[in-house]
Parts: sequence; C-alpha cells; structure tokens
Amino acid sequence: MGPKNRLVLPGALVLSLAISIAMAILRPVPHGHRYDLSVQLAVGLALIWFLSKVSLGWVFRPGVLAAVLVAGLGLGILNVSSIDPGSEVVGYYQSVFAALDSGRNPYTSGTIFHKDEGGNPVYGNFNYPPAEIYPYYLAYRVLGRWNSTVLTGVMILLNGLACLLLLWTFPHIRARNLAAFFPLFLLGEIKANPALTFLLTAVLLGLIVREMERPGRSRPYLIAVVFGVGLTTKFLILPLMAAYFWNKFRRNEPATLAPIALGGAIALATSALIMAPFGVLAVLKNTFFFNLNLGQRSVLTTFYPNVLSGPLTALSLGSVYPLAAVALVALAVLAAPRLGLFAAMLTAVFAFLLAAPTPEPQYLPIVLYLALVSRCVELEGRAGEAGPAAGAARA
Repeated sequence: MGPKNRLVLPGALVLSLAISIAMAILRPVPHGHRYDLSVQLAVGLALIWFLSKVSLGWVFRPGVLAAVLVAGLGLGILNVSSIDPGSEVVGYYQSVFAALDSGRNPYTSGTIFHKDEGGNPVYGNFNYPPAEIYPYYLAYRVLGRWNSTVLTGVMILLNGLACLLLLWTFPHIRARNLAAFFPLFLLGEIKANPALTFLLTAVLLGLIVREMERPGRSRPYLIAVVFGVGLTTKFLILPLMAAYFWNKFRRNEPATLAPIALGGAIALATSALIMAPFGVLAVLKNTFFFNLNLGQRSVLTTFYPNVLSGPLTALSLGSVYPLAAVALVALAVLAAPRLGLFAAMLTAVFAFLLAAPTPEPQYLPIVLYLALVSRCVELEGRAGEAGPAAGAARA
C-alpha cells in the first residue's frame, strides 16, 4: 500500500474519536444514552491500532507487559465489583430459557425480556444468533439455577479457554509474555456476553496460524466450518470471515474465486444448519435485519449513538443508516487483497465496529486478541533475523 493508503485507517480513527467527543458534548440525539461508550470504543480501537503498528521490539518489553498486566487487573477488579445481579442480560436469558422449557421458539414467542430506553420491561423476540443460547442454557440446566454469578462464571470459563488457545497457537513464545494479557482477556468484558464469540475467534485464529505454518488439505474446510459456527455467535465473526476469504482474491487470477466461493458456501451452509431448528428466516429477521433498523431496535433496546448511527439519527437520516453501514464495511473488506491477512481482518473489524448501530466496547478484548496474534505471527516470522529484542520474547 502507498503512504496515503496507510493513513486511511488512523485518519478514520481520529475522525471517529472527534465525532464521539462532539456527540458526548452536544448530545444531539434526544433519546440517546451513554455517549461515553462511543468515546471508549474509539479510544480502545486507537490503542489497539497503535499496538498493531508499534515497533515489534516494544510489544514484549517488560515495562509494557507490566503496564498491560496492571491495566488488566485494575479493569478486572472494577468489572467484578460492579456486576449488577439485576442486569438486563440476566433477565433476558432467563426468559429465553423459559421459552425453551415450554417448547416455544424464542425467535417468534414474543416473550423475551428487554428493557426500553426508560428502563421499563418490554417483551419481544430473542435477537442474538442461536449459538449464543447453548453454553448458558447448558449451565442453567446443569446447575439448576440462573443468576449473574452463573452468567459471569460461564463467560470467564469461555474467555479462559481462549487464553489457553493462545498458548497452544504460539508454543514457542514465552507463556509469561502472553499471560500479561490474560487479565484483559479474562475480565475485560464480563457484563455483556461476547465470550462465545471470543472463543470461536480464538479457535479460528489458531487454525489460521497453523494453516499458515503448515498448509494441509483438510484444514481450509475445517476453517470454513468454524467460520459457519462463528456466524451463529455475535456478529463480529462476519467481517472477520469476509476479510479472510476475500484476502485470497487476485484480480489477475480468476481461479482464486473458486476456493473463496467454496469456503463461503461451506460456512453459510454450516450456519444455516445451526439456525434451522429455529427457522432461518426468523433468526435473520430478529438478528441481522433487526440491528440494521434503528427504529425497530429502539422499541426494544436503549439507543446508544455510535460514530455513524449517531450523526445520521441526529440529522433524521436513520433510514439511510443500513445502506451506509453496509457500504462502509464492504469498502473495508474490498481492500483485503491489498493488505496482509491480519491487517485485512483488523481493518474489516474496525470498520464494522465503527459502523455498528451502537458502540460495542465489549468486543475490544477480542480485537486486542486479534492484534496480539498478528504481532506474534510477525515475531515468529522474524525470530531468526530480528535479533535480541524479538528473541527475548520467545521461549
């Protein structure tokens, strides 16, 4: 990429931070809440971008690792101490379990608990993809109860498995260097529920790194299947998958379209099989299309203005939002063949989070994990030639 192209992403992050701060000051959306979330997201993405670009020798310096460890422990203590036993997500899942136990489809029952912008209970359908049911429902059935403690425990367990996968993915990098990030991964987000998405992302990245190191015949199909499962967790997997497959495209090599189409078809078929028991159309209506319609979302959920959705709503252009959001993410994905694989996935994820209907700082630990994996790949690739700074980070 040329020098000008390299400035696009940092420029977009600076602009996003400026928009977020302006919204926090002006509060232009009458029914908007928690403008600070957009600021948190923009700052978090900027820090992660910096981690992905800073000189490799700095990433695993003892002082940097100590700062990361302290920040993770501090954030973890704050998150654990501020867990709300009566949070919306606890009641939300409780109503999902009640629907399942009574034989109803949570995507059509109309009995799923939500809170509107005034904090009042309202009832509608389940609007997470279906894989987001299973680990929590299993814990509920095994333990015979459901509360914030069970929810938090499941999320920490899933996050912990992602940490173990990081050690498996990079066995030649000192475990203590990777472990400095574990508090951020374990406890960085335990109020919302991105943990299953985190675990599937870790599985995918582990398989992708293995495929880069030692290509195999079956692993590309396995990666496609895992992407399909990931599509039925939260939506962060969608831009990752699009960037991963489109990164393989070469304009002068039409044959590169065949494995892209095959991989995409396998992933979509896998996700359709998982959605089928609930009705594919019912799931898509209450998840993907629900989130694109800002007016429909605001009936069931509180509206937190994001970098794109906030200004468009303030300008009474909410109807334009779906097209604008899809176009922004599509442009980021289309750039994938001109970027390295991890740079392409990071770019697509950044665009997705900035274009999302509401700011989602809950995904920052996952994006940090992706950035860390990209630096570990770089470290292992350079270990033979990078000298003491890189060699010190390895076992």
